[in-house]
Amino acid sequence: MDSFEVANQFSTILRNLTPQQQQLSKAIYFALKNADKEDYIVPTILNVLEDPKLDLNSRSFIFQFIDLLMQESFSNPRYNNAYIQSLKSRLPQILQSVCPLNNSSNLMIAYTCLCHISTRFKVDCEKYKTGFQTSSLDELENQSLDIDGNEDPLISTWKILLQRSRASKMDWKKLLTEHAITEDNVDEDQMFNIRKKGNPSTQYLTKKQIITRIEDDRETHKRLKENKWCVNRDKGPKFICESEFLNNYWNKCQPLTKEENAEFLNNLKELNDMVLSSYKDKQV
Repeated sequence: MDSFEVANQFSTILRNLTPQQQQLSKAIYFALKNADKEDYIVPTILNVLEDPKLDLNSRSFIFQFIDLLMQESFSNPRYNNAYIQSLKSRLPQILQSVCPLNNSSNLMIAYTCLCHISTRFKVDCEKYKTGFQTSSLDELENQSLDIDGNEDPLISTWKILLQRSRASKMDWKKLLTEHAITEDNVDEDQMFNIRKKGNPSTQYLTKKQIITRIEDDRETHKRLKENKWCVNRDKGPKFICESEFLNNYWNKCQPLTKEENAEFLNNLKELNDMVLSSYKDKQV
């Protein structure tokens, strides 16, 4: 495929992206397979994110894709660090598209992805992480969030995220102080229309988008937990492998006598019979 065809096909993939591992892997594979056309693929990502017709859920999925794409490029040397620097330099622009000023629904996803990216680049962002997690507006207001054009793009991205977080907390505080708290039961339609609709430029998620987001977040959290299950164990002499561990404890046990072995097999047979009887259909 030529560069134009690659950009068009990749744009379609991004617009139909979901948080399912299969869809994300497909997009990552396509991008890395066409890493020689990086100059066309990266602008395609930005163009899709800046499309006003693209909903906020899809933008959050694209940000997760960017996070995983950089991870794959970091971990596999045969890709020669494709997309890493080009995406890093555009992170402030990407975050502004994923987390617009008039909506805070993607803040947590953006925070999680930025934590992963900061770890890979070994950039110290602890004070920004602490600032995002704090619930105190005073601490955020005292923290300087002025963006310097000469600083690391990752630091600028963190500052933009904190600016969005501070604006969200101020809106939430205003909502609590200006609206009376009701103790009556609120029906579903009223719950999803609790905010004022005076500003037409303000974007809020619809009821359908919120329900879709709940289902998609389950896939996202499942994938994050699967990543935590992976263990990179040191192969040095200080650590024993599974086979050595098993042999050590296997050899500590004395061989079973005939009576003990017969009793063990009898108990095992009873367990197997009980399991087989629990099935409605007979097992072959």
